[in-house]
Amino acid sequence: MRTLRHRAAVSVVAVSALALAACSPGGGGETANRVSIASIMGMDQDEWSPESQRKQEDLIQESIARCMAEQGWEYIPVVYPNDFSEYTDEDEEARIKREGLGIAYWTLNQGGDEFYEDPWADFVDPNTAYVESLSEAEMTAYYEALYGTQEEQEAETVLEIDPETGEEYYVSYGYGTGCQGKAYEEVYGEDQNYNEDYWEAISKFYEELYLRVEADPRMVKLNTDWSGCMKSAGFDFKTRMEFWEKAYEEYYERHNEILGPDYYADPFDGWTESQIDDFWNTASDAEIDAMFNRQQSLTDDQRAQLEELLADEIKLATANFECEKGFREKEQDIYAEIEAAYAEENRAELEALAASLGNNS
Repeated sequence: MRTLRHRAAVSVVAVSALALAACSPGGGGETANRVSIASIMGMDQDEWSPESQRKQEDLIQESIARCMAEQGWEYIPVVYPNDFSEYTDEDEEARIKREGLGIAYWTLNQGGDEFYEDPWADFVDPNTAYVESLSEAEMTAYYEALYGTQEEQEAETVLEIDPETGEEYYVSYGYGTGCQGKAYEEVYGEDQNYNEDYWEAISKFYEELYLRVEADPRMVKLNTDWSGCMKSAGFDFKTRMEFWEKAYEEYYERHNEILGPDYYADPFDGWTESQIDDFWNTASDAEIDAMFNRQQSLTDDQRAQLEELLADEIKLATANFECEKGFREKEQDIYAEIEAAYAEENRAELEALAASLGNNS
């Protein structure tokens, strides 16, 4: 079966590399002035802040509205719900003692509970009424203007084959087509945070930096202290990385064994490619939601086993929370110090790379 996947312009390396740096000490002007790989490369170190993301989304929506108007369509810029909220250590502790690692909990609660406030629950697209007032032919033309024609979309996709499974799938590269694609390119096109070539070139520096940070005696001691604390609580992990990898793998395996192979069955299993195409071409949004958000029923035995798994998760996650206190702040201080020195050591190479990518600092 062939499927369509979208490959975002920003790479995973981008997100992981900036995650710790963005949390490093300082904040505000001090963070912006701190020497780092990103600062030498001429990058905006506040790029991933909620405020910056909101500003960029507003620019995208305004661009879409202009583009659609030029083609004779009405389009009201959409203000999407704010997914960002203040989150304290007290909130995190309460969540951990309720959810553990979040594996069994969300299956038991079918993906939601009274503690979760869905910011999208009351969202209404301001363009819905206008679109629904159009004829079928007009609606098709409207969406082609907004998202591009089928031919334009297909021109941006590449057939790839999974080397392990042999599955064929189409990957969509770039910013998309139509007014939406044009808007994304307009806002992000010159931004190296969304340039895969940039992240391929810069990744080796972040990998070297990571190894240097992990080898620092202060980090070694932090990991040793954390490991000793976890061992006292009954858990044997050498590093936090090992904890996240092994713990999640083990608990997900238990979770999936409890549910069995049929719980997450492919909703299109047994369908022909023609039937799948017909579904996507004719199904309403409500029918699509129903297809992919069907709540699965749990047997009494499955529920009991998941409750037991949840209790084990809570015990492990609570131990990690207690052992991790003060860890992140110290880690961020160490990271910032080592990155500043590393960036200065490699300044000439980084500046040359920035110039070659057209991102002069």
